[in-house]
Amino acid sequence: MMPFVRATTLWALTALPVVWAALTARPTRLAVWEAAAYLAVLAVTVALVRRRPVTALALAIAAWQVCFFSRATVDTTLGAIALAAGIVAIGFLAGRHATTGHQGVVVLVVAMGSAIIGGLVTTGGADTALAAVTGSAVLAVVPWSIGRYRRQYAEMIQAGWDRAELWEREAEQARTRERARLAAEMHDLVGHELAQAALSVGVLEVTATLPAEHREAARAARAGVTAAAERLADAVRLLRAEQEETVESVQDIVDRARRSGLHVDLVADDTGQPDAVIARTIHRVIAESITNAIKHAPGAPVAVRLERAADGFELHVVNGPAHRTPTEAAGSGHGLLGLSERVTLVGGRFDAGPRPGGGFEVSAYLPDKPITTVAPGSYRKHVEQRVRHSARRTVLLAAGISAGVVISVLGYLVFDAATSVLEPADYHRLRIGQTESEVTTVLPARTRVDNPDSRPAPPDGSSCRYYSTHANPFDERRHDLYRLCFRDGVLVGKDLLTAVP
Repeated sequence: MMPFVRATTLWALTALPVVWAALTARPTRLAVWEAAAYLAVLAVTVALVRRRPVTALALAIAAWQVCFFSRATVDTTLGAIALAAGIVAIGFLAGRHATTGHQGVVVLVVAMGSAIIGGLVTTGGADTALAAVTGSAVLAVVPWSIGRYRRQYAEMIQAGWDRAELWEREAEQARTRERARLAAEMHDLVGHELAQAALSVGVLEVTATLPAEHREAARAARAGVTAAAERLADAVRLLRAEQEETVESVQDIVDRARRSGLHVDLVADDTGQPDAVIARTIHRVIAESITNAIKHAPGAPVAVRLERAADGFELHVVNGPAHRTPTEAAGSGHGLLGLSERVTLVGGRFDAGPRPGGGFEVSAYLPDKPITTVAPGSYRKHVEQRVRHSARRTVLLAAGISAGVVISVLGYLVFDAATSVLEPADYHRLRIGQTESEVTTVLPARTRVDNPDSRPAPPDGSSCRYYSTHANPFDERRHDLYRLCFRDGVLVGKDLLTAVP
């Protein structure tokens, strides 16, 4: 119930700007069918973001770019804002739920490319492409990176709890082993001595040459020794009450999986009787790998191979591609992380990842005896380094995008002004009534990209072009423009438009 409530709340919050864009009184507002389509896309992305985060991210970016480019020629502000909340939320959640970042990076790179191409195709202007790239970077790339950092941080917290749980299990196992050792020593040593003492005293009890009172004393002593042996037996039984259970064999694990309908091939060398800790680790790796194959690759065959190495064991669990779409399964999502930690703690090596031809493989090397290869706190330091690296990368990415946006905007302002300058001398030589072909010879290659809405109305039936008066876009005259108006191929108006202070 709670995931549904959270998804509904998220959809409602991200849908508010879309509803505003549909209800606003501006002439360029979204049509009802457009708003309904965008709301449907948001609903799909919210539903997919947990199970298919990269797909949800791609849909959100595509919807935002479609909305932006559809309004690029009339109202870029409305197009940029309508789906902004949705793409920010989906970008963050996609980064938070994605197991790896590679596919998301590919989607973001493609999004940057499509923003450039879309801007050039829609309006043919570099300003639209720059705005689209900036919007995609700020609204998608930065939230995605923050989401990736949050996932790394959550994994560090989970790793700490997993390690604490592992230590608790190891402490319990050590306590159980010590109880079993004490029980065995008490039974074998003290029990044996008490039995010998009881037999010796029993001999005195039946010796006919001893006086009756001595035989009675021997009988009482034998009864005391026997009672002590019984108390010792009770203590041994108590100590052995929590002795470790027998570890399930590899064959038993495979047989149990086969009975559940899974096709499992087993190739196992005669490993003898491995150390109890190593045997439990082998059991854990195989059981967890088969469980993951059932959850994430339903219907795929599984191959288990356990081989004897020179000084340990080589274990491989391989499953093929899924035969049907896996259903969402409950779980912490940290099973492989826990396996890696467990194998490393006993001095082994662990690796897991997809196979080139499809499917997944889990590989582990385990020594004959547990070896302490991880210094106290080293795993924590490793995870903390990963989180710090992710945080630095997120900060640098956000700072880089911000700096890139500022530099790009400033650079474009300079480029726009410098390439659209109409020299004052050329402007003064122009005369009303000249043909457009005569005027074009002295005009710059580009017109000034500016909003003419606040400028005086052009002469009736004419179209106007705007040019920069100088190349510096940052001084007090940065808004001054030369305006040339043409009607039927003839210059009918020329003005110097100065900004009102």
